[in-house]
Amino acid sequence: MFDRIATQLESQILGKENKEFYITLQEFEDFCKWFLFEEIKGNTKLGKTFLEKYDQSNYVLSILSNKSAKEHIRKFYIK
Repeated sequence: MFDRIATQLESQILGKENKEFYITLQEFEDFCKWFLFEEIKGNTKLGKTFLEKYDQSNYVLSILSNKSAKEHIRKFYIK
């Protein structure tokens, strides 16, 4: 488990990850509003829900708390 986390973080931080997926700040704000309804339905992990909605894969993001997930998304997915 920790090996996968370390590998994912290393690739993101060192820019080794080959990803071309970004969203705008407005799209992220809209996602956060939409996520409120998902929380009511019982989907409580923002990062996991974000990944599912945008068909992305990121093990680190999927296990972060909602607050940390928001920061992670702002840093790595918003352009």
